[in-house]
Amino acid sequence: MKNNETEFDLIRPFYDSEVRDAVERLVVEPGFLKTLEYFFPTAPIDRTVQMLRSLRTVREFQDKFIAVLVQAITKKYITELTFTGLENVPEDKGYLIVSNHRDIILDSALLNTYFLMHGRNTSEIAIGSNLLILPWITDLVKLNRTFVVKRNIPVKEQYDASLLLSKYIRHTILEKNTSIWIAQREGRTKDGNDKTQGALLKMFNMAVSGDVLPNLAQLNIVPMTISYEYDPVDIYKVKERYNKLVDKDFKKSKRDDVMGMRYGITCNKGRVNICLGKPINAELLNLPKAPNKNVQYDEAARFIDTKIYDGYVLYPINYVSADILAGNNTYSAHYTEADKKAVVEYFDNQCKSFEGDVELQRKMLMEIYANPVINYSTNIATK
Repeated sequence: MKNNETEFDLIRPFYDSEVRDAVERLVVEPGFLKTLEYFFPTAPIDRTVQMLRSLRTVREFQDKFIAVLVQAITKKYITELTFTGLENVPEDKGYLIVSNHRDIILDSALLNTYFLMHGRNTSEIAIGSNLLILPWITDLVKLNRTFVVKRNIPVKEQYDASLLLSKYIRHTILEKNTSIWIAQREGRTKDGNDKTQGALLKMFNMAVSGDVLPNLAQLNIVPMTISYEYDPVDIYKVKERYNKLVDKDFKKSKRDDVMGMRYGITCNKGRVNICLGKPINAELLNLPKAPNKNVQYDEAARFIDTKIYDGYVLYPINYVSADILAGNNTYSAHYTEADKKAVVEYFDNQCKSFEGDVELQRKMLMEIYANPVINYSTNIATK
């Protein structure tokens, strides 16, 4: 499957030859300079700008800027960061890393920084076009090996956009031998109930014909699980979910997306774990044959879910939430009374920002933390 690279110009990340011009656009943007001041308050802006202007490749940009930025965020807002499963993705091929999705920026940024720290090639990252609110944000993410998934486009354009994306994913993995990180669904999960969309898997296969499972297996799919002790934007997810419930016409604003990105980075996350599973090629090929392709995609999606659930790291807040919502103490062995008190105090504090039916929103808040326990436990029980 050979493609003319120019076919992908509207969605691909920047090439090394484009780094210098993109950096020049960045370093004169007030919004970007304010970001530098916030995360590097002791570093003179002029010195940082000079360093950025010296960069000539995407790898240098990631090594000398993005990784440093992510490490600064980690030091300030994450109590402990752990990784498992690097050995599952040896650098002899490209992988399609299908991940649950908690935070717009950090889910993939933490993974790529980990790759950089181990001298590995980074993965390319899928990002929705709805998040590219300002030109300088587009420059920043494309310098960081991000490609664009078009959102909110007319129905008549959706097929062509999905086909182009499918071609790009296969080109990147199979011809460039470069890995891709993509969320298991459009947008972050709002209730902690991680479910892979069958339509996403269908998009993966749009560029090829033939049977569903062999075509998916070609992509070397690796399930990834990210577990945050504290979801950094939990109250904003609840507010969005609640607003949509009480107002059928509610739509997020661009400002909401900007605030979501900002708070995802700057709110406390506690402990964080990233788990890379093993490639599931052989297991996909062994799934039972379904009556039609759509059912096959849905069944493959459910199988990927089980692998994501296997990778969960669960914290006291997860178990406490599950017990409170169920009105029992099923998981009490996983937390102490002190843990439970701290969790209740956390919820009390988060609920102070809610308006309207606070008790319903409190329940929604706890569901974010309880659903991973329910999914994990159900997954274990069915094995």
